[in-house]
Amino acid sequence: MLKGKGRVLLWRWRRNPLRRRSDIAEAWIGVAAAALLLFMAPAVGVVTAVVGERSALDQAQGLHRAAARLVEDATVTPSRFSGMTDDHARATVRWTLPDGSSRTGEAMTAAGGKAGSSTTVWLDDAGRLRPAPPTPAQAGAQGTALGAAAGAGACVLVAGASWAARARLDARRTAQWDRAWATFNTDRGHRHA
Repeated sequence: MLKGKGRVLLWRWRRNPLRRRSDIAEAWIGVAAAALLLFMAPAVGVVTAVVGERSALDQAQGLHRAAARLVEDATVTPSRFSGMTDDHARATVRWTLPDGSSRTGEAMTAAGGKAGSSTTVWLDDAGRLRPAPPTPAQAGAQGTALGAAAGAGACVLVAGASWAARARLDARRTAQWDRAWATFNTDRGHRHA
C-alpha cells in the first residue's frame, strides 16, 4: 500500500466499498487537468507566439521606405510617465511620391533632427505615412510575450475549470451526506423540524 505523509495514495483508483462515483470522477478530472496543463498550455503558447510573430512581420507587407525632409525641428519632449526623454519625436515631414507630387504629414523621426534635414519614413502603396514595421527581433519579442500570455491564460482556464468541477462534486457529496443523514435519522425514529 502506497503511503505518503500519513495518507494512502491513489485511493480513488483502488477497489473500496466506500469509494463513490464522485471520487472516481474527481480523480479523472485531476488527470485531465494535469494532461491539459502539460500539453495544451504549452501548445497554445507556442502556436500563439508563432502566429503573433508572423502577424508582426506581416505588418511590413506593402510598406516601403521613402526619403523625406523635416519641415520642422524634431524636438525632444520628456515622457510624461518616466520624466526621461525618448530617442524619437513626432515631427512634420514632406516627401515626394513616385509621380512627382509631394505630401506633408506627421511621422516619428529621430529626436533632435533640424528642419531641412533628411529622414526616412514608411509609406503604404497609396503613398500614405505608416508607422515603421517591427524589426525581426521586435516581432520575436512580441510573439513571445503573446505566447506567454496565452499559455498562462490557458493554465488559468484549465485550473479554474478543474476547481469549478471539483466544487460542484463537493456540493453534490454534501447534498448526498445530508440525504443520507436524514434517512438515518428517520430510520431511528427521529424527526427533523
